[in-house]
Amino acid sequence: MSSADLPLAPDADPAPEDAGPAISFADANAAAMYGRDYRKTLALDDSFKRLDAQDRLAAARRALSAQEVAVMDMAAGRGHALPEIVARTGRTMAFIEGLFLGACAKLARHYETADLGPERLT
Repeated sequence: MSSADLPLAPDADPAPEDAGPAISFADANAAAMYGRDYRKTLALDDSFKRLDAQDRLAAARRALSAQEVAVMDMAAGRGHALPEIVARTGRTMAFIEGLFLGACAKLARHYETADLGPERLT
């Protein structure tokens, strides 16, 4: 039995992983909806569906500040992780997390009251 196969000693507790910011299910779902609309505006060939996605994305963006739109485009739209956004922008993690979580909460409130149409569930 090599040393690589030996079990860890009970006192050799690995460093805890950073679980990231605490986000509610509604906020995470709102970020996912924003990301889907963002990607649909870029990828759909059907012009009516693309226009519908553009309208929904524009309405969602009106609920956010310019900085929140930028963070949501990078995170939800393009799939960048928050640490990557920190590295790209030169801002602190606390600042980016605050923008992201604030944007998610605003989007959740927006999507609760918005008329999203019958296609929204797909």
